[in-house]
Amino acid sequence: MVKIKAQIEQLIAAFKEINPNAKKILLFEPIFTIPYAMFIIYSSLYMTRLGVKDYQIGLLSTILNLVMLVTSPFAGILVNRFGRKKVLLIGDFLAWCVYAYIFFFAKSFVWFLIATIFNGLMRISELAWRLLLMEDATENERVAIYSVTVFVWNMGNLFAPLMGVLVAKYGLIAATKGTVLVFGILVNILIVVRHLITLESSVGQKLVEENNNGDSHKFSEWLESVKYMIKNKDLLLIVLVVIFGNVALIFRDTYKNIYLSEGLNYPDDIISLFPTLWSIVTLIFIIFLIPKLKEKNHDTILLWGMLFITVSNALILVTKPGAFGFFLMIVVTIIGAIGAAIYYSFVDAILANSVDDQRRAHVLSISMFLISLFSMPVGAIAGQCYSFSKLLPFVLATFFTLLCIILIYQKIRRKKNFSSKESHDF
Repeated sequence: MVKIKAQIEQLIAAFKEINPNAKKILLFEPIFTIPYAMFIIYSSLYMTRLGVKDYQIGLLSTILNLVMLVTSPFAGILVNRFGRKKVLLIGDFLAWCVYAYIFFFAKSFVWFLIATIFNGLMRISELAWRLLLMEDATENERVAIYSVTVFVWNMGNLFAPLMGVLVAKYGLIAATKGTVLVFGILVNILIVVRHLITLESSVGQKLVEENNNGDSHKFSEWLESVKYMIKNKDLLLIVLVVIFGNVALIFRDTYKNIYLSEGLNYPDDIISLFPTLWSIVTLIFIIFLIPKLKEKNHDTILLWGMLFITVSNALILVTKPGAFGFFLMIVVTIIGAIGAAIYYSFVDAILANSVDDQRRAHVLSISMFLISLFSMPVGAIAGQCYSFSKLLPFVLATFFTLLCIILIYQKIRRKKNFSSKESHDF
């Protein structure tokens, strides 16, 4: 009990030490994460109950990534031109509030298509959010910031059983419809309050002034950052890990809940228990182990995280209906949660620490562009794969996480070789 108290106090201390913007943003983030985690669990099933076909759900995922692909190059330009705060306010309203309201009124595929287009604008506000979160922070502070971020995000999933209760009582359609409406209203309140209490980052202030006094907002600066990324091999490797990790996530999560319902025959209200277990494991891991890991070699820790995710993905392939299969899915969830806790605590920090302040907005917007470019066809491919074989999306998810392991290992080897060469030269 004393140890638990000490670990929680350590997490609270880490939260207090991070920069004021990150502290304020993360303090209010549960207003977003709780209702979002509740309605997103059943969003795919909800759409199928309203007549959307399985392959159309994959198509919506592709369209979402297409919109993100088109808007990503403008994200870095907009946040440097108008500032992180202003872009975050407007971007979140369009990408989340308008999306939620359209989703509430949706009656067919066309409605969900329009909602998806608005949701695709999230790349612009996401960049502004990430910059406000971790600018003006040291390298180790960024690991603490992203650990707390993962902690806060997973708090939302603790309320997933409540969604299961609502589904059992009111039915899937009514429960999802009510939850998405509450989500839209709460996010509306959140973005206004957050805008009022946060400050523009020092880097953001400097870049806004420079852009207002010149023409550095043009695409030439974006293209220069592309060249910078290509020359910086370590940066390129971590960007590729982020890209392929996201591809694996789409293959796994787009049809995971549908597979639990159709492939493993779990009742609707039981499905919500798995995100809850995932979050409990993640929160425990962040409280007790992440603080001890942040001083270790970040690349090596990231490799272990991806190994856990890969094992979790692979185990889905051997899970069958029945009691043993249910137990195995619990194991899948626990291992995946540990891997994800490590991965998301470190990967963004490693990426942010791999680039200087002046280039960070453009490099992150380029990485988001590449994520959308590679992810764009994945939803549709996943849909066709699921139609062909319910397990094929999870085979591909495992393949891409294995690819990430190889890339992280290459990054570790490069760093070791570089260190050995420096020692030899010395």
